Amino acid sequence: MTGHKKALLASGLLLSPIAFVLGICILFVAAVAGGAAEHEDEAGAGGAPAAGKGVPAHVDGVSAVMLAAYGSAADRIRTVRPKCSGARWSVIAGIGKVESNHAGGRKVAPDGKITPRIIGMRLDGSGAGGNTTAFPDTDGGAWDDDTDYDRAVGPMQFLPSTWKGDSGQDGNGDGVEDPHNAFDAALGTAALLCGTGKSDLSNDTTLRKAILRYNNAGWYADKVLGFIRQYDQLAPSTSDNTAVSGRAGDVIQAALAQQGVPYVWGGGSTSGPTGGGFDCSGLMMYAFYKGAHITLPRTSQAMRSIGEGVSRSDMKPGDIIVFNKNGWGHVGLYIGNGKMVNAPRTGKNVETTPVTTGYWTQYAWEIRRVL
Repeated sequence: MTGHKKALLASGLLLSPIAFVLGICILFVAAVAGGAAEHEDEAGAGGAPAAGKGVPAHVDGVSAVMLAAYGSAADRIRTVRPKCSGARWSVIAGIGKVESNHAGGRKVAPDGKITPRIIGMRLDGSGAGGNTTAFPDTDGGAWDDDTDYDRAVGPMQFLPSTWKGDSGQDGNGDGVEDPHNAFDAALGTAALLCGTGKSDLSNDTTLRKAILRYNNAGWYADKVLGFIRQYDQLAPSTSDNTAVSGRAGDVIQAALAQQGVPYVWGGGSTSGPTGGGFDCSGLMMYAFYKGAHITLPRTSQAMRSIGEGVSRSDMKPGDIIVFNKNGWGHVGLYIGNGKMVNAPRTGKNVETTPVTTGYWTQYAWEIRRVL
């Protein structure tokens, strides 16, 4: 954090310091839709939201979770700020680079929790570090551990007063707006940059003005814009199934086409969604029948014994992954690039999510090759 930046906080914005949820699927066997079906439930925010489209598979110096947070925020801001366009992952990452070097030196959990917390210097107007404007406490020390004066907090360095306004967001769906959470902070950053009116962050002039709202200093805007341009040059991950041909590609395409369809316990059959949606094994049944005319058993437990077992190192797009979480209670379809498509849990929709990094790596897998 520089002295110039602290001195420019009169606008009530931010400071810089010196950087899915997939739930737990629990299997209950029940006579639903003509066969045994799975009941999947999520015990809290154990994992990370998917990174979204257009995000590179890897960026040097950025952890997988921080990268997912930037991408997820760029996707979700379309709902939070529907009048805003152009809020791509690189814009949010540019702020994250300058503010905290992407939560550098901290542990970032799959659900976005950052430890130890990132807390800036006390803004008491003493002149230390160039800060000459006092910012009395506004959060009772809840976020900055200081009950006398405010401090900038989190990977995106929000002032508590700013976070308590329109910028505070719940980016990982756990019901809490926490500036120390990567997903919440990234979505909050996108919300602040977009503002509440109509804006197009793909326009350089508009983008610069938005960054100056974040911190009203020309040198700061120049620095952030420099990183945004660097990140814009990085190629996004290839489409989830462009490199997959044959029956595997057809099965993957069938599953991906269901993205956005709600999770429904016991939902799904070889004909499509039932009851308005899919559960995890119902989605597999549909995709394999639609793409390859293969009829799979109804439950994830039964899917453990079909086809040929393969190791993680030999896993290919089109393979089924059954996870040993509460009785092998979840199943997804590997689509390549370290991701799977799945129906996560009640309250969620069919979506893609990282699988070779993050939450699901802690459990035993049974990988089955049917194709």
